[in-house]
Amino acid sequence: MFRIIWRVSFIFLCVYLFIEWFPITFPFHFSDIWVGPILYPLEFFAASFAFFFGLFVSLQLLQEILRLTLKDEKKKRSKL
Repeated sequence: MFRIIWRVSFIFLCVYLFIEWFPITFPFHFSDIWVGPILYPLEFFAASFAFFFGLFVSLQLLQEILRLTLKDEKKKRSKL
């Protein structure tokens, strides 16, 4: 259970860092998406790493939850 809580908190941290580091201004224009990585390359790469690490940990968490759910379902079926 501690592992799941740790992963969820890491996912929230990655999402927060991605939102902070990705250079989007309001009102939103598509040119900002193309020019932003050129003007702010360090922030763009940091946001990209935060996004991919968060995505990777999210997929691992989903896999673990599915594994635990299937394991619990097998236990229920064996009792019947």
